[in-house]
Amino acid sequence: MTCRRGPGGGSPGCATRSSAEPGRPSPVSLIPFVHLDVDLGVAADGERIDLSPADHHHLTTVLRLGSGASVEVADGRGASAAAVLVDGSIELAGPISSRPRPRPQLVLAQALPKGRKLDEVLRQACELGVDEVRVLDSVRSVVRLDAGKLDRIHRRWEAVVRSACEQARRSYRPQILGPLPLERLGRDDEMLLVAHPGAPGLPTVAEAWTEAERLVLAVGPEGGFTDEEVADAVAAGALAVGLGPSVLRTEHAGAAGLAVLAAGSGRWGS
Repeated sequence: MTCRRGPGGGSPGCATRSSAEPGRPSPVSLIPFVHLDVDLGVAADGERIDLSPADHHHLTTVLRLGSGASVEVADGRGASAAAVLVDGSIELAGPISSRPRPRPQLVLAQALPKGRKLDEVLRQACELGVDEVRVLDSVRSVVRLDAGKLDRIHRRWEAVVRSACEQARRSYRPQILGPLPLERLGRDDEMLLVAHPGAPGLPTVAEAWTEAERLVLAVGPEGGFTDEEVADAVAAGALAVGLGPSVLRTEHAGAAGLAVLAAGSGRWGS
């Protein structure tokens, strides 16, 4: 945050954005960034949007914002706008900004790990720009989800994703699919990359995935995928890839692979 003296040497004024020095990136805005359950694609500058009880609680109780506070709102579909909190609603205070999805799209197919490790996987994946998460059932998966509890578990995952996207200031919110088996992965417009120890390193096979519209990185559970699972996936057109010389925990492997894909595909700039 940059503070400047007001005209005549008065009290300092603090700006949340300032012009960066040549060659340096602009500072990140310190204005709260929140996802709302609205469609900003059909909204207009100056429009008031009523807040849901959950959104109102988040803004006023969790973030402790009062009426008149500035916020930046996003709808999870790529649209965002500056806004002002006014009682039980927000008033849009600027034009709607819509960003196209980066290409190629990044998909993490994560085998379900023990406990709540998937929560951390989701947070890291959102920070790294994942566009979709597919939860996998695999041979070595220890956890098997009770179908009767699946809706509740999905709601928790979606809350984790929403919070992570707010922290990362992302206007898109990834979708969560599954659980589904490994053989259900891979479509005509996708390149399926299956993480497997001993396979060629992900950066060394970049030519195989740089032209795909969607890159799907599949990460196994504790113990990894079986050789048979990997062989079946490769026979169906997937590519087995290594994620470095070290043995990574399943909850860290996805982040490592996504970082390589995001940088190597140009999503982080050249």
